[in-house]
Amino acid sequence: MSDQRTRIFLVEDEPLTRAGSRHLLSKRYDVIGEADNVTDSVAMIRELEPELVLLDIRIKEGSGATVVEEVRKTHPATKFLALTVSTSRQDVARLLDVGVDGYLTKDLEGDLCDLVAEALAGGRPISRHVAGYLLDIDESVPPLSHVDRLTPREREVVALIARGYTYRETATDLGISVKTLENHMHNIFRKLGVASRHELTTRMYEDGFVNPALNDRPSADAAAEDRAASGTAPLPRPRE
Repeated sequence: MSDQRTRIFLVEDEPLTRAGSRHLLSKRYDVIGEADNVTDSVAMIRELEPELVLLDIRIKEGSGATVVEEVRKTHPATKFLALTVSTSRQDVARLLDVGVDGYLTKDLEGDLCDLVAEALAGGRPISRHVAGYLLDIDESVPPLSHVDRLTPREREVVALIARGYTYRETATDLGISVKTLENHMHNIFRKLGVASRHELTTRMYEDGFVNPALNDRPSADAAAEDRAASGTAPLPRPRE
């Protein structure tokens, strides 16, 4: 297994905020550069070629949106994740228009490293302060389906859970630990706004992601997990 970590670049004109982001991200990623203005950001990102850029919208010399536009002309695969205090409709619309891969407000609702991982995996993390009026910005933009909010791995988890697989069976089938599976389920519940396996399964049926006819794996363990999701019983654990 390669020890190489994903490379992140920071665009932020507040030194304390930049230092805080660097500290959080360095636990899991390599922060390979930083800049506080448009000109330096564009030049350094093109030179260093990070996988993802975490940027504020309001920086010296202009807007983070300009950075996205300029870099994408030569490096279209670079991902951009906005991290800003702004929840104004104008700022959100501007960044979404240039194609950022997520929009987070600085009062984060989750772990920054996890949200970056979500964007890297093809998800589109959006803070709830902003998500509520995304369609008001451009009514021609259809809402993301429930499945579109999930990473590829989370979709694999949902495909099995919605068919009636237990946590233990799902973890075994995917080659991961039950603890990792539980972490995936926590993120899935958060993204979809559900509180139980039953609600999750219903959503997937409604979206057409899972055929109800394939739900052929009911078991006592699955029922126990449903009770655990509502706080009435502990999750079944794998036998040692």
